[in-house]
Amino acid sequence: MPASISSDTAKTLRETVTMVKTVEAADAKVQPQYKKMSDGLRAGIDNGSEDEINLYRPQLAKVSAAIDSVLGSIQGALGLLSQLRQDEALMASKFDEIEKLLKSMTAKRKKLSEQAAAARKLDAEAEKGVAAAKKGAVSAEADLGALQASVATVMKAIEYVDKEAPKLEDAARKAHARKDQKALTAARVALIDFLKQGTAATTMRPRIEKYKKAYPDIPRELKAEVQYMLDDLQRAEDRIKQVDKVVKELVGLGQVKQDEPAAKKADSKKADAKRPALSAADVAEAGKAIGMLPKDAGKLARILAMPSARWPAELQTLAGQLKLKETDGRKLAALVGKTKGAKKAEDAKKKAQLIDL
Repeated sequence: MPASISSDTAKTLRETVTMVKTVEAADAKVQPQYKKMSDGLRAGIDNGSEDEINLYRPQLAKVSAAIDSVLGSIQGALGLLSQLRQDEALMASKFDEIEKLLKSMTAKRKKLSEQAAAARKLDAEAEKGVAAAKKGAVSAEADLGALQASVATVMKAIEYVDKEAPKLEDAARKAHARKDQKALTAARVALIDFLKQGTAATTMRPRIEKYKKAYPDIPRELKAEVQYMLDDLQRAEDRIKQVDKVVKELVGLGQVKQDEPAAKKADSKKADAKRPALSAADVAEAGKAIGMLPKDAGKLARILAMPSARWPAELQTLAGQLKLKETDGRKLAALVGKTKGAKKAEDAKKKAQLIDL
């Protein structure tokens, strides 16, 4: 008569059976996810699709983590089975059940271990696949399209410059001839505004050079498209250089010299004579307010010695000559007018005018 199974052994057997069922349930949940994500990632790698790789790769990593967890449970079940095998009474009466449990766990361990290894290998391929996809034909086409769109925007602006710059130059020269300072200034400012298109063209060139380095093996037709873009940018830069030359010529014309009545000239000279000379410190403060370099202080001092009504026009011309960041004469006059020295000069002028009255 076979020996009876102890209560401890019976408890261990129940725990083992429960753990085996838990493993089987977890494995049943893992398998379809593993197939879906591994197949999807494999297809993404084969297709050279960075988007597909990025979709499936993190999901397969989660499945791999679940596999590792199931493998841990299997090791626990095998440990319990190892304990049960030491009980001769149990083995005499429950050998077939123990054998079935053991084979189930060892088979699942083998399968899941192989899947875990395959997932790691696939992940390594995906890492290389992402790098390859970035240099693939699809990415090259997409990146080229983005660059072409940006260059097209630049060239559209250059087309506008081609159309309007000659008109503005003609208007400026005619305004100077008829002594129309307002029209002259407006035309010059509009032309100066065109110069910023040169910066847009210049900043595009490094982006295209970077593209050429990223995709050195693109087809001949794509290389031709790249060269077309570089040719367009060269034309844009050359056109802006022409505009810059015109701007310098127009700025060189200076301010329109208006004919003044003799009495008005006399009054102006009288007012200028009563305007106190600004100190070097006053001029330096005013120059700093509008972003001038100290070496140009003499030019600013000459302007500040004039009646303040003339400051906007004179300062705008000076700003064009020195290529200051701010070119609006009224804004420059306002900045200068806020400085201590300029205020002193203006107050003195007003006082002198009151005395004359």
